[in-house]
Amino acid sequence: MKRFFSLALALLLLLSLVACQSNSNADTSSAGDSASSESEVSKEEEFVLFSNLPEINYEGETVRFLVEGDYMDTYKSVEVMPHEASYETLNGAILDRNNLVEERFGVKIEEYRTSSSTEMSNTLTENATAGISEYDVVMPYVPAAAKAAQQGYFVDLASLDGLINKEMPYYDQGCVQGLSIGGKNYFLTGDMTLLASDVTHVLLFNKDVVVDYNLESPYDLVKDGKWTIDKLGEMARTVTAQYDDNPDWTHMDKYGFLVNHNFISSMFIGAGLRFTDKDNNDEPIITVYSENATKVFNKIFDLVNDPTACGQIDNTSRGFGSSAVADGKTVWVAATEAIASQRCLFRAVALNSILALGEYDCNFGVLPTPKYDEAQENYYCRVSTIYASCVAIPVNAKDVEMSAIVIDAMMQASTDTVTEAYIEVIMKERKIQDDESEAMMDLIFDSRTYDFGTVFNWGGTGEADSNSITGFMNNIAWSGTNTFVSSWETIASGVEKAMNETTEIFKNLD
Repeated sequence: MKRFFSLALALLLLLSLVACQSNSNADTSSAGDSASSESEVSKEEEFVLFSNLPEINYEGETVRFLVEGDYMDTYKSVEVMPHEASYETLNGAILDRNNLVEERFGVKIEEYRTSSSTEMSNTLTENATAGISEYDVVMPYVPAAAKAAQQGYFVDLASLDGLINKEMPYYDQGCVQGLSIGGKNYFLTGDMTLLASDVTHVLLFNKDVVVDYNLESPYDLVKDGKWTIDKLGEMARTVTAQYDDNPDWTHMDKYGFLVNHNFISSMFIGAGLRFTDKDNNDEPIITVYSENATKVFNKIFDLVNDPTACGQIDNTSRGFGSSAVADGKTVWVAATEAIASQRCLFRAVALNSILALGEYDCNFGVLPTPKYDEAQENYYCRVSTIYASCVAIPVNAKDVEMSAIVIDAMMQASTDTVTEAYIEVIMKERKIQDDESEAMMDLIFDSRTYDFGTVFNWGGTGEADSNSITGFMNNIAWSGTNTFVSSWETIASGVEKAMNETTEIFKNLD
């Protein structure tokens, strides 16, 4: 990852606050170089930790965070305080980050963990209704945050200019820009919201399979701008094979590409398209359906329904998923075993799924979601927001300015502590250890993308609902029959109506 504050952190641990430059893009010129070279140093390189926040000391005031707790397994919060289930590397970084913030601003950080799936939403409603200032910062999952924002429970973070510096790189700019509405941001993600990183959609590949089949280096394909859906399909077809005379595909066959249901949405976004975009008023408009969108979906559909290239992990009605369940396995365990045992070349995952590979001796790497074609300029990796954590300030927080300052301080102090530790855990503890991996992780994090359509799922209840703006696409892919045009025409009016209602709600918020 880019280390925007790495030298600053080392000195701050000794001296509290010292100016420094980033060592990822540091000026390597000699003392005799011209002043013009010095003037080219970027603002990021000149940044001094906490220098953009007010000089203030809260003299021991407690800042209370409400986070999603241990009722969740994979998606519990480990972002604010050290957690016994976390890696020592990450826990140490969290302590370092918290010490920096507490010492600089004279606060005491405390964490309160929810114990059920409804506690966060219920607490937000109860506190807002009763005018209680129980928590200073809340960290719900993004869909819950979006619902709470519509109900007027959160402060507009964009209105806290100079306290919430949302234009800075320690905030996820994909969220800042993708999930604003009417110029307002009621919740944000960034370097402290690790769950938003965990649920970033990517691909894993088995490096030994690449060598065995004498395939092109996926890393080189990415760097050369040639990592496309067609290239993924071409390589996948080279590998896919059945091991016996059984005409039915099973979880024990060899697959070029294993993909899960909601990764269809990620491939659509990875191809440079969106379910929604913004108009000149920063309000959402529907963009999921067009001639180009139809062409892109057709390519995705053809790939994931080609048994000579692809297995559908969680389609339990046929193939890989059905066979895994019949064998008494969860489909996710079966998919992990497949790539770990060289029976899979590429597997679609969220970053947190790499955890499961820590139990295996598996030589693998990580890749961004492929582009549509080589003419597409950028890669895009969708953040699956279902369990992505974010930060928000309740309207009844006892001191909104203090909450904002602590959020911003936690975000920027996380870059060279928590974020670096997170990457180290993924790279080292999960055994991704090659020269190209850091560059891939950098690219993936820089290409994270959010889409309002995948947050609100207008028209339905979620990504598995055929009436929703995202679910209709995912379900078509799994049905085996391409009804993209007719299915969209069926749900279009309901989707648009729901989106317009949401927009009006936000427009009317104070």
